[in-house]
Amino acid sequence: MASRTGWAQRWRERRRVQIDGIEGDAVPSRFRPEHQGRFSRGWWGLLRTILAVLLALTGALAMVAGISLQWLQDSVVDRDGFAKVSEELAADQSLQEELVATALDNASRSVQQQDLGGIPFGGSILDIVDQRVASGIQEYAGTEQYTDDWNQVVLTTHELNLENAGEGEGQGAPEDLEIGTGPVVDSIEHHIEDRIGFGVDLDLRSQESLGGADGIVVVGDSHTGPTFDTIVDSTRAAPYLLWGGVVAMGLALLLGRHREWAVAAAGAGLIVGVLYTRSQADSLTTSVTSSPNLQDVGRTVIERIFEILLTGLDQALTPYLWAGVAALVVGLIAAAARTLWHWGADDGWEDAHTPGDGRRRRVVEV
Repeated sequence: MASRTGWAQRWRERRRVQIDGIEGDAVPSRFRPEHQGRFSRGWWGLLRTILAVLLALTGALAMVAGISLQWLQDSVVDRDGFAKVSEELAADQSLQEELVATALDNASRSVQQQDLGGIPFGGSILDIVDQRVASGIQEYAGTEQYTDDWNQVVLTTHELNLENAGEGEGQGAPEDLEIGTGPVVDSIEHHIEDRIGFGVDLDLRSQESLGGADGIVVVGDSHTGPTFDTIVDSTRAAPYLLWGGVVAMGLALLLGRHREWAVAAAGAGLIVGVLYTRSQADSLTTSVTSSPNLQDVGRTVIERIFEILLTGLDQALTPYLWAGVAALVVGLIAAAARTLWHWGADDGWEDAHTPGDGRRRRVVEV
């Protein structure tokens, strides 16, 4: 025991040093500031900062992409999610008004073209037709059948455009957007004929703007097929992008020497990602609704569907947009504060560390 105590005492004495009359333990070289901070200063520190910024920016963009693709999966690709659009379509007053106007126009033309059994055709008959058509559609719009028909329209439209979308032999979405309006058109025709009476056969299916004989409105030159194929294929990567982005931003915060730059880069990535996603959605909407082949009720239906979907996308992405703005502002303020603090420290070094006799005092770590 005595030998062990003596060895420990000799080891402690070798560690003791005396500088300028101050005695203390020697600091191992690996713990000295110049060695301890080597990985945090100079080129290493700059490299860490740059790598952290790139990771944060890439991670934020990947996270927004994952969130957007997951929303597309839940709200567009998924049949039940897309069916929720029908509820808002059924409650849309402007769409009901468009249906009334279209039905009135078609009913008037149909009456004028038919043999009324010797009854003179005049303005009074047109007035009666208009009144009965309007009342018939209003009555139909207040029934459960109206909601059920719109649900069938939405599900048929989803089936036509997305059921076979994606890569694979014999698969793929149709080149142009197809809207299945048959259920609503048939119900409108039935209610109007019952209201008008005197043997009028409207035959709304003969109107191409209402879907024609097969009840499908084809939006020519909309070129939505490749977009739907890409969406369906890309949604499979949503979880990987989302969690990969979160991990990348976490690594950026751990690796960064000055984390405020990583925070600012993550905020900028969120903002850019949200704005780019929104611009792409607007571009797709414009390409579809600008088609000259989209007319009358078909145009109203598709515009309303895209409006509902864009509103849902905004609701999903807006929190991340504001989070990005907050992160960018906080990061830039912190970076500016650090820069100003360093400038102030450099300017005040002489006053703070130089004694009155003009000699620089040496600081010794003990």
